Amino acid sequence: MYNPNNPSTWSWAKAFAEVNRTARKAELEQQIINHLHGYKAEGKFLELSKSQQEDHYEILSQIL
Repeated sequence: MYNPNNPSTWSWAKAFAEVNRTARKAELEQQIINHLHGYKAEGKFLELSKSQQEDHYEILSQIL
């Protein structure tokens, strides 16, 4: 069955647009995490438990 959302059927323009969107989202997530944790190299994010980190990313994904 044909699926228009299958990446193998995308045009080059759509594929590059998707890569740009994904990269931009990742950059925004990183900037938000850095800002929330005061731009410290060690960062508080690393001190969070795995479930807290996942919750953090879930909230960010809903925002973005």
